[in-house]
Amino acid sequence: MKIENLLFRVSAEQKKFIIFLLINLFVLAFIGTIRLVLPTDSLEGIFWGSLHDFGTPKHPPLAAWITYCVYSLFKTDISVYLLCTIFITTGFFYIYKLAKFFLDEKKAVLSVLIMEGCWAYTYITSYYGFNPDVVLLCFLPMITYYAYKAVNINNFSDWIKLGIIAGLSLLDKYQTILVILPLLIWVSFFKRSVFKNKYFYISVLITFLLFLPHLMWLVKYDFFPLLYFNGELSSANNIRQIWEPVIFLSMQLTALAGTLLFFAILLLKQKMPFKVSFSADEKSWFLILTGFMPLIIHLLTGIITGGSMRPRWGYEFLFLTGIMLFYFIPTKEISKEDFNLTLKLAYFAMFVAAVAMTTLLGTEKNYRSRYPVSTINNDLNNAWNKETDSPLKYIGGYIEWTLPLTVYAPSHPVCILDTNGYKNPWIDKNDLKKSGLIIIDRTQEDITADFKKIFPEEKNKNIKPAEYRFKVRNALNKEREYCIYYLIVPPVK
Repeated sequence: MKIENLLFRVSAEQKKFIIFLLINLFVLAFIGTIRLVLPTDSLEGIFWGSLHDFGTPKHPPLAAWITYCVYSLFKTDISVYLLCTIFITTGFFYIYKLAKFFLDEKKAVLSVLIMEGCWAYTYITSYYGFNPDVVLLCFLPMITYYAYKAVNINNFSDWIKLGIIAGLSLLDKYQTILVILPLLIWVSFFKRSVFKNKYFYISVLITFLLFLPHLMWLVKYDFFPLLYFNGELSSANNIRQIWEPVIFLSMQLTALAGTLLFFAILLLKQKMPFKVSFSADEKSWFLILTGFMPLIIHLLTGIITGGSMRPRWGYEFLFLTGIMLFYFIPTKEISKEDFNLTLKLAYFAMFVAAVAMTTLLGTEKNYRSRYPVSTINNDLNNAWNKETDSPLKYIGGYIEWTLPLTVYAPSHPVCILDTNGYKNPWIDKNDLKKSGLIIIDRTQEDITADFKKIFPEEKNKNIKPAEYRFKVRNALNKEREYCIYYLIVPPVK
């Protein structure tokens, strides 16, 4: 009876919205199965999660823990792709819940539906897989929703939820602070009484306690993951200080092209002029600060440092776009025809994304998606067995060629990440020497450099890498050959 009553209370628009979310979830998840191997980000997560530590060479550990647990439980690639779309769909749901504070029911639904035109929500599942960015696509809307609700309604449970989600989000990726900061600025200007609210400090304490184990881990290992960001942001090229931010901003607008187009189509159908309506009230500033400030900080960082600015670093902060469009640009009351038109556009975007990603993944001859793990594993093990009777325990070099072997090969050799510039505090150097390893990389020079990073005390040793060729075959049976090099470092008896 309760379920029947619940379904009875759901409007026609909400039912269509739920059906859309469910279809979107499964369609995008199954596209990824065209790949022979998981994306590198997901493979990294499985490996790092298997170490059961409170940090990784790049990020806090949450995404890695989740990826490892799900993959270990189900032992199938589809579980990781479903995990990805579940997080994205949950993020969509919380965007809708947040939108209801600013818009009526129909516009709240449409503010999410037009986000299907943002291809950052579609391609990331199949091409990058589950990673810390996907977690933020879910957690940032949740943080924003619970922050606004807690501040305005002041339910203790909402403050607890905010503290938990904020803590987990920080345990996923440091960029979470870029949403927390504008929220604090908004509170400082419009809701100062929050700083006298004991619930606020309980929420902050929960966030801190959840992040504390990772903070202790950072102190223990001298904050070495920050070296990754330093390497990405450092640049002596003045041109990049202008060029990188321009590219970053243009890619954010490109990602939103479908969303902006769908909104423009709705305006044209309603014969409404494009006009921005702004009133300097607390709701408007909430959206402006949380919607624009994270991207502005990214742009300023790029301008100051001239370092690499990967476009997908900004995609997780675009979640308020649909809400802001409907809030700041006047539209008429949404009719049934308007709603159905926008819903059709969202399905069209889903269809285009599905066809595009299926075509890309099916026709590309790229080792990143079609790595022949079984063939390479057998060939390398045969070469290893000719040199030693010991089992192959460690493998190092180019992580996009070693991680698939670590995850998929039956023996699961441990990946040595410091050959790619990362510190690797989980590896016992003495055990590494006693066990030996195979180093795989793109050139003989790379192999030599990798060896010297692992064994700096043997930098004068003569290195003789062997050439190895393998073929990648796409779904159309077209082939591409790759030439790589490997070095067998036998165990030290």
